Amino acid sequence: MEPYDIEPERALPAAAYRHESVAAERDRVWRGGWVFVGTSDQVTGPGDFVAVDLGGQPVIVLRNQDGDLAAMSNMCAHRGTLLVEGAGNTKRFQCPYHAWTYSDDGRLLAAPYVDRDDLDKEAHCLPVYLADEWHGLVFVSMDPAARPLGERFAHLDTFIEGSEISSLHHWTAERTDERWHANWKLVISNAMESYHLFNVHPETLEPYTPTAGAYYLGGSADGTATGGASTRGDDYVLLSLPPNFVGVITGGSLLWQAVFPAAADETRVVAGGAYPYPSPGASSGLSRLAGKAAAKVAEMGIPDFLPEDKAICERGQRAATGDYSPGQISPVEQVIVDFHHYLNRQLHGAATPPPRTSESVGIAKTES
Repeated sequence: MEPYDIEPERALPAAAYRHESVAAERDRVWRGGWVFVGTSDQVTGPGDFVAVDLGGQPVIVLRNQDGDLAAMSNMCAHRGTLLVEGAGNTKRFQCPYHAWTYSDDGRLLAAPYVDRDDLDKEAHCLPVYLADEWHGLVFVSMDPAARPLGERFAHLDTFIEGSEISSLHHWTAERTDERWHANWKLVISNAMESYHLFNVHPETLEPYTPTAGAYYLGGSADGTATGGASTRGDDYVLLSLPPNFVGVITGGSLLWQAVFPAAADETRVVAGGAYPYPSPGASSGLSRLAGKAAAKVAEMGIPDFLPEDKAICERGQRAATGDYSPGQISPVEQVIVDFHHYLNRQLHGAATPPPRTSESVGIAKTES
């Protein structure tokens, strides 16, 4: 079945949030390009690994013994059992079922009780995938022909100059991990745009980052940077990196949200943060005190708005049983147009326009 039709300047049809969308998106979005899977803090030293899911495909992201970031299948080449779960550290990966053992580059090293002449080890290596990081964010692609990650996001570098997000410490122990009863596109689109802040978050976000202060910086199907004024006197930058990452750079910190589809109407939503100081539980002495201070600042900052986002996304999902004529995207949510161009390219092979700027869109920041 062909995927739903997309007009980038209009909202997605209701069919985009139903079961008929799953197969095409799995193959062309989640297994067809770069996908955010975690942060470099999760795999800092040789042997560190974390198990992730790419559109239903189990994958191991690891730091190999040479210190390089890598990714490979998490399914034993014998009978497909998961090799590892969660995170850990190891030099070799041994299947818990029949003890087939693999190196950290996917080579089959041993298969107990199997004669050497009875098994072609070369034919039973684990598939390996592309893995790379951008400013501390880790991405994996199952497409060997994917454009280099740094090249894909190069047009966004100018918008984060001076933010030093690469040197921030990701507080992995403080992440939230939830299941929302909404399609992943509803969740990530909601995270991308600031148009809804005044109505969905009137007491949590609007008083700090008002909708009226939001503006477009620049972007394309490969990623978009928007911004907004803060009532605290500084502006924030919001990075939207399709298909599944949105991060807000504000006050010297990075707050982010990532989505992973669990079903057509269910999404795993992970939210995390990176700060100038190590996590309170990861250090001692002055660094520990600094971490606690930073945690207190974060606690006193913007109230928790995720329950409100969850409620509005799930409300949108409940409407997806019907059909309607998709409406025009408004000027203040042009990031959604860029996201739709991404979807159109991945699902339909459509050509995408070059990066846009605030001037070309006509919604640049208004100087007070």
